[in-house]
Amino acid sequence: MSKTERVSLIGQPVRRREDFRFLTGTGCFTDDLAPPGLVHGWALRSPHAHASFTQLDATTARDMPGVRLILTADMLVAVGLDTVPVDLPPPGHSFADWDPPAQPILAHDRVRFVGDILAFVVADSLAEARDAAEAITCDFETLPATTDPRRAPTIFDYQEGDAAEVANGLAQAAHDFTATLVSNRINAAPLETRGCIGFHDDDGFTLQVSTQRVQILQRALADRIFRVPRSRMRVVAPDTGGGFGQKNGVYPEYVLCLEAARRLARPVKWIADRSEALTSDCHGRDNLFDIHAALNADERITAIRATRLMNMGAYASSRAMVPVSNGLTHLTGVYGIPSAHVTVRGAVTNTAPTCSYRGAGRPENVFCCERLMDIVARRLGRDPIAFRRANIVLSAAMPWTSPLGTTFEEQDFELLLDRALDMLDHRNFQTRRTRSVESGQLRGFGVCLFAEDLHGSAEPIPARLSYGDGCLQLIVGSGSAGHGHETSFLQIVVDNLSLPMNRLSFHQSDTGLMAEGVGTAASWSLTLGGSSVKLAAIAAVRKARDVAAALLEAPADDIIFDVGRFRIPGTDLVVQWDDIFRAEPHFAVTDVFTGDGRGVPAGCHACEVEVDPETGMVALSGYAVAQDCGRAVNPMIVEGQLHGGVAQGVGQGWLEEAAYDPDSGQLLSGSFMDYALPRAVDLPNILSSIAETPDNGNPLGVKGIGESAATGSTAAFVNAVHDALSPFGCLNIDPPLTPFKIWTAIREATSLAKV
Repeated sequence: MSKTERVSLIGQPVRRREDFRFLTGTGCFTDDLAPPGLVHGWALRSPHAHASFTQLDATTARDMPGVRLILTADMLVAVGLDTVPVDLPPPGHSFADWDPPAQPILAHDRVRFVGDILAFVVADSLAEARDAAEAITCDFETLPATTDPRRAPTIFDYQEGDAAEVANGLAQAAHDFTATLVSNRINAAPLETRGCIGFHDDDGFTLQVSTQRVQILQRALADRIFRVPRSRMRVVAPDTGGGFGQKNGVYPEYVLCLEAARRLARPVKWIADRSEALTSDCHGRDNLFDIHAALNADERITAIRATRLMNMGAYASSRAMVPVSNGLTHLTGVYGIPSAHVTVRGAVTNTAPTCSYRGAGRPENVFCCERLMDIVARRLGRDPIAFRRANIVLSAAMPWTSPLGTTFEEQDFELLLDRALDMLDHRNFQTRRTRSVESGQLRGFGVCLFAEDLHGSAEPIPARLSYGDGCLQLIVGSGSAGHGHETSFLQIVVDNLSLPMNRLSFHQSDTGLMAEGVGTAASWSLTLGGSSVKLAAIAAVRKARDVAAALLEAPADDIIFDVGRFRIPGTDLVVQWDDIFRAEPHFAVTDVFTGDGRGVPAGCHACEVEVDPETGMVALSGYAVAQDCGRAVNPMIVEGQLHGGVAQGVGQGWLEEAAYDPDSGQLLSGSFMDYALPRAVDLPNILSSIAETPDNGNPLGVKGIGESAATGSTAAFVNAVHDALSPFGCLNIDPPLTPFKIWTAIREATSLAKV
């Protein structure tokens, strides 16, 4: 290989550049920031799930040491700060015909969930703010609390599909089956809790906040809350330790810190402790499905009718409506089902509001579909994997459009299924099961086969390359919260410009640098933002060729760019990047990919478990993911995303639940003593197989996979456990499948068998 031969970085497992600072403790997160004059905020929260109050007395608290300000609802309303605006109406509605039950920034005369904020105390120290908050008195009259969405009022009703066609399919069915399935309420539990620092000066507001979507926050805060020009509302995210959708929208604490900073002319910091976060964060999932499947005489599914009841919590959060229609097409999965109809309703209860959580609707609907496939197969007495093969959309049948609107074009679902089964040696599973039985254990195998209809974005994510401080700076309109953008995006630049990575710097999540874009969500960062980076790099070469042409006194068309050099073929005339930057010290280009970023990646998860029938304990024996990710820019980052998503999805199916007492509405899982997360020791080595089928809809050929593993893993795990319990006839246990639930189900099945 010659010294000048080009070696592509695309497809290489380049080590993440950002990990050095994360692993050595040199990263800068919101709570690491301590600007001069900083004061601290503490939110006084309701201890009741539902109560009215008439008097909030902060007189004593205001005179306590260190107290600078106590904000109450009347003070906010007086300056036009009332509620957190809801970003989107339900599908089929507009704000002209739908009035959302929006969350008050501070409760006025009623609290509606444990965690509603009554007052915001600002003091010189956090301890002083907390002490003062405890001195505030409030007279409550408790009211009945509702945590069950089936007994709660609904705020919207949305339908998709052909109801008449489905009714006809059900009427003609040779077999029909129903199931009630729960997608349990969970907390995203990011490593870094929510937090922010509010600033105000003559230039306007600045919010430093843990988020991956600074542009969305800026627009809501400027346009709809403080009503100032966007140029006077800067939103910046430093290093962010996870978000998973939970941190995408506006929360009351962000408004409170900014308003307190405006009144005090000092920066105000609020950081949630873990119990406060578990109580006040927007939760995820919490869906109840009633689903009805019709089958013909050949035992192929011909129609699906479903009702999906979503627990929206006490209020419609700013991003509450994202999961409503997102992923509904997944109810029929990757199967050749000709007709479907679904009704979605949103209920308001006395629980924390809900919002997007990794997958934002897709995991809930995939879970329903893939659990249904197992349940129907077992009721028919068929193997669940063979039943899937009999109903799958084959490659030869494509392109094929599902009854709820997803078009499959070049997917090979059987290939993904076979790869996942092979990685876990499924052909020898029965031998392993027999050995488990001989040792008094139960062994199960489950799969989840699915495709994700990623909706993309109507607004693009631009990228800018500009020279300054001795390096070429990449500025993007997306935002990483652990996604690896600093590495994968720079790989694209290096691949196109042949500059070493240490000559590049990376900047994101600052509306002062890039107000355009929509941040990171919906698995679109590489598809949209990465494609813009590639186009910006191409534009940089084009502009640099013009500069080189002037330096070499030759037509630009005569200049060849080759491995970082601009040269005239057949001569020794060469210009390099440093020559370009010296000649053009303000070198800058901006470009943007204008496609919508929509894509349909697919995957198959396979899970093998062993269950102890005496204790209900589950041990994961093996886990594999076969994923079509389009072109893999960095396979190591792809695998990392898959591993993290598997941990979250298995955690939901196995251990995690944001649980409320049904009578009082009190949160029963308010710390990590009660809210269980899977540990590294709980998970096996996760095997992965990447299928690279390029997507022709973007210049990189990539498909979004940031949420894919969380979409498929819950159903794979739950199906595996139910397979282990199949000798007892346990068709459906609501997740999480805790040891007590499993033990109880076995005991109940054993008791019934003895009758």
